[in-house]
Amino acid sequence: MSRTLGRLPSTLDANPWAARVAARRAAGGTLLDLTISNPTQVGLTLAGPETLSALAHPRAAEDRPDPRGLPSAREAVAAYYGARGTPVDASAIVLTSGTSESYAHLFRLLADPGDVVVVPAPGYPLIEPIARLEGLDVASYRLRWDGAWHLDLGSLDQALDEAGARARALVVIEPHHPTGSCLSPQDRDALESRLVARGVALISDEVFADFPWPPRVEGFPGWLGTRRVPTFVLGGLSKCCGLPQMKLGWIALAGPPEVLIASLERLEWIADLFLTVGGPVQHALPSLLDRRGSFQERVRERLRANRASLSAFMSAHPEVESLGGEGGWSVVLRLPAAMVDDWALALLERDVIVHPGHFYDLEHEGAIVLSLIPTTKTFVAGIRGIGEVLSAF
Repeated sequence: MSRTLGRLPSTLDANPWAARVAARRAAGGTLLDLTISNPTQVGLTLAGPETLSALAHPRAAEDRPDPRGLPSAREAVAAYYGARGTPVDASAIVLTSGTSESYAHLFRLLADPGDVVVVPAPGYPLIEPIARLEGLDVASYRLRWDGAWHLDLGSLDQALDEAGARARALVVIEPHHPTGSCLSPQDRDALESRLVARGVALISDEVFADFPWPPRVEGFPGWLGTRRVPTFVLGGLSKCCGLPQMKLGWIALAGPPEVLIASLERLEWIADLFLTVGGPVQHALPSLLDRRGSFQERVRERLRANRASLSAFMSAHPEVESLGGEGGWSVVLRLPAAMVDDWALALLERDVIVHPGHFYDLEHEGAIVLSLIPTTKTFVAGIRGIGEVLSAF
């Protein structure tokens, strides 16, 4: 008889919403997908002849693996951070096959099975299963909406108190997914002070950091620089250059020097066991990062267009509230909960696909999550469909 491992889900069946979406797709017809966030599927990518040419680097056929990543590739990442005003030395960077592997490596580095990683709620639903696959327990702290998103210090203290000495790492996402929010300077200081007092490391997922929303023009501060706790900043080609298929991410380290050195040595040991990052993409990385500007400007234009359409939609539907943020590729809307039990399913019946808020542990009734990067034609048609459902009720 087979047994269920505690690190794996009790069932691998699709949840009811995903099963309904699959059934609608199988039935054919046109679905307006407002959840799609893969840039290669919405006409936004850096892929093309120049990218393929960069992958054909003369040394791409060699196999000279470096656990931390090729020096030329790490120097390119360091230059990227330098251009953003958050310099980091190339020696403090480790390449991975993407953000998911970055999380897994850091959970192995920082915690033992049975320890606790503390994550934000709402939050990205991928983090918890990765932590549990590494044998870790997960606690959460809340981000609260009161006209703006802010850190709920009471819930943070409760999560850290209940975890006690088992709390080994805390995750922040900036700008946050799906809310698009960032912590205020006061919240950042309060958070870091608590981590210092408890000896807890910080993992900052900053994959959307290149995409602020107007009127904000300056970049996000990020968590690199002089830090009082071991700090691990995540980034990668998937969002920075619109190249998720290249499977390259990175971890940039900051913190007290003595801890930084030890963390790098141990992280290098972990990375050496896997050596997952392909040579061709590492050789291509300097060229890919140099050309990121054209991709990012196309994304910003898509964000501007779709957010403008959303603003016009909300002007016509004041019953809809945007739980707005400051950047990123998604937005949280709150629809009148009294009208419909499950807005995601009701909209699916009208061929509009949105994510239900509970996927992200949003505690607001009627919350749905939309991607902001579908083609403008699809986005406009999709929110028009939302308006039609609202009018029908």
